[in-house]
Amino acid sequence: MSPERVIFALLLVMLLLPFTAAGHVPLIGGGNEDISSALHISNPAKSWAVYAVLENETVHYFSFDVREGERIYMGLLKSTDPADEGFLPDLLLIGPGIGVQSSSSAQQPEGNTSLEGAVLLENSAIPKNIILPESLKDLGALAADGREGIATYEPFGPSSFIGLAEINLSAPQSGRYYAAIYENTRNGSNEGASLRAAEADAKGGHYCLVVGYREEFSFTDRMIAPIQIASVYIWEGQSVIMIFIPYLVALIAGGLIYWRGSRRSLFSLTGTLAGFLFLGTSSLVITQMIYSLSRAPYGPEVYITMAIILFHALLGVASIRLARGEAGILQRSLLAVIGTIALLGGSGVILGPMLAVSASFLPTIKRSVPGDLLQKAS
Repeated sequence: MSPERVIFALLLVMLLLPFTAAGHVPLIGGGNEDISSALHISNPAKSWAVYAVLENETVHYFSFDVREGERIYMGLLKSTDPADEGFLPDLLLIGPGIGVQSSSSAQQPEGNTSLEGAVLLENSAIPKNIILPESLKDLGALAADGREGIATYEPFGPSSFIGLAEINLSAPQSGRYYAAIYENTRNGSNEGASLRAAEADAKGGHYCLVVGYREEFSFTDRMIAPIQIASVYIWEGQSVIMIFIPYLVALIAGGLIYWRGSRRSLFSLTGTLAGFLFLGTSSLVITQMIYSLSRAPYGPEVYITMAIILFHALLGVASIRLARGEAGILQRSLLAVIGTIALLGGSGVILGPMLAVSASFLPTIKRSVPGDLLQKAS
């Protein structure tokens, strides 16, 4: 592949890069079973997705600070794992002014309120397993019951989920708000605490709390996204082997290609391995797309996933072709650019971008390998 074609491929990759940076910033929750240790969301306007496992009869707490009039958005999802069938957690929002200003529709901006399925609760109606300190018992509460939805395909992971509940309103007052995720059963709640007609016994399961509405990624978010996404796949019930086997196969294939090639230098080795790691990411996205579509219906969102697959594949092919060619200044510069783009796009699980950038500095001196020694001996 000539440098001109590589540059054209990079321009196409830049056009596809925004597809890899959309959606929620994933977080893995835990250790927030008490309101005093609530998981704090520092920027509730930014779109976060907190993945966690709710054990039987436990409550998970979250907190965030907002000013009066700012939008509060929360969505409750669960995994499409068959093991979570019948798992219906509820969402409770606790904060200043709820039940006073928020009960008047005139206080809410038009088009910015979604309270379908949510009800205001008196303090006496808050489920008994939600324990509030005295300082918070005067706050209002808004409950959204978890209701079984349909499976939805998420194209950026890719993954799938089932929507359960949603709260979308403007903050009636400035202050700290709390969210609680819990299972509300007939035997474990007060009368009026749930609108569900028929309730199953608490069993626990995998849920995801979406907080915020503005999709944005920091540089750190982009760097650690591959690790976080792998954690999400594990949260879905997948095995670690299933997740990382595309990268293992890619490294083996890259090593074989390098071994059989005529150019055997550190530049060629690192560039080739980086390229195959990018192809491994492309393969992983393909397998995850197939896996998710086995649980959720097909839709036009699949084309977004295909664009992401193409993004990783272009990075891989360009890196391999550069690594197997001359190691000139232009080729080295292009590999450094590819490594930077891959890091921003979450390709190659961090190791791939590091190898690509390293290749731009490594020497092209040929290294003796066992195959060369055997040829010389003969």
